[in-house]
Amino acid sequence: MTKMLAAQFLLLETAHESLLERIRLCRQAQQSINLQYYLWRDDLSGLTLLNELVKASRRGVKVSLLLDDFHSSAVERLLRDLQRLPNFAVKLFNPLRHRRLRWLNYFLDFKRVNRRMHNKAMVIDNSMAIVGGRNVGDEYFGVHAGELFSDLDVLVQGDVVRQIQQDWASYWGCDLAVDIANIPGRSPTEAFLQRWQRHQQQIQVQQLRDYVLNDPLSTNLTQRQWIEAQANWVSDDPLKASIDRKPLRLVTQQMTRVLGQAKQQLRMVSPYFVPTSNGVKELEQLSEQGVDIQVLTNSLAATDVPAVHAGYQRSRRRLLMAGIKLYELRRLEDTQEQKKVLPYFRRSATSLHAKTITVDERQVFVGSFNFDPRSAQINTEAGLVIASATIAKQINAMFANELPFKTFQPRLNRFYKLYWLDKSCVPARRYYREPKAGVARRLMVWLTARLPVEHLL
Repeated sequence: MTKMLAAQFLLLETAHESLLERIRLCRQAQQSINLQYYLWRDDLSGLTLLNELVKASRRGVKVSLLLDDFHSSAVERLLRDLQRLPNFAVKLFNPLRHRRLRWLNYFLDFKRVNRRMHNKAMVIDNSMAIVGGRNVGDEYFGVHAGELFSDLDVLVQGDVVRQIQQDWASYWGCDLAVDIANIPGRSPTEAFLQRWQRHQQQIQVQQLRDYVLNDPLSTNLTQRQWIEAQANWVSDDPLKASIDRKPLRLVTQQMTRVLGQAKQQLRMVSPYFVPTSNGVKELEQLSEQGVDIQVLTNSLAATDVPAVHAGYQRSRRRLLMAGIKLYELRRLEDTQEQKKVLPYFRRSATSLHAKTITVDERQVFVGSFNFDPRSAQINTEAGLVIASATIAKQINAMFANELPFKTFQPRLNRFYKLYWLDKSCVPARRYYREPKAGVARRLMVWLTARLPVEHLL
């Protein structure tokens, strides 16, 4: 692991705040905006941020957007149009060969197509950055009445931003990142302008502007309560996504060093928690050494990828027997009254998407890394390791104050039979099968658990 560097941090805990900070930084940029994302949707928040990038490029700011190609089909026409603009460059990472019949790639080129860039970063003027777990889409910023992911981003400034920028440059400059102009396909000119004009006619856009985007953006960053700390950027070599070249560095190697430092306490948050047999052994050893380990993940009812739950399900009983406490986020549905509140920025998440670790309330990891085989072995990942007791305590406070009432707690009774405790009820209620999960979800998990696909989860 490289040397820890000085930096200042702001936790972006709410969806609303995280969107506003991105817009604010786009408007404040003077020289460059460098972006790297796994997914970018053509919805309210995605188009709003694209428009901010267009405005920045027109005033002379150099915009460089690196997007993984796996989910790019919805915005590809818009990106092809925007890359024609002065100061606006777009690259797609590990692009699919078959552009129109994209499903053919799964059959003809699966081994390569399966490797994706899962990193998320936004770097402004090489001096400030937003990193964490959020992609760009309404479900990450709560700009609609549909699904909302519970996630966490960090706004950072200081010396560590140089590491983030250098890592972004290594991805931008590698041969897996291909200029969109060199990828087969066409788009009419002014495709984005026409899409934006249609978009402007929607009532939600006006509501977003009137209720959210005006006054809050006048906030001065120098007036914020920055947290001073040492930090280090950890990331996978972009060649991890190559099928025939060996990467020089891996996040898993760097994260193992961090986890191994735990002496008293370990708190892990991961939407897709599939620790594998080796991961379970490491957690068991830490527990035997007296480390208090707690893990938050999605319940089967809340996860957006039910098949992944099969991998977690295999390890659950063994983890509980080792004394590790598990929490599974309940699917928290908004009331009709909440859904009527405009502009649809909501507090209740329907699914977990954050990825964090706190070690002994001294160190924190915030990034894109899920604790599953896909993040460890297939996708590229990145994140910040922050040496800050203040940030660690803020994240850990969630475990103490909120989790007992927003989660199901898997436990074993005296006969080692698995059950789930729901403390949101009075009296607390016990479930003896996956709570609130429908038959279709349980059947999918049952089938997945019987297939040799754990390495793909």
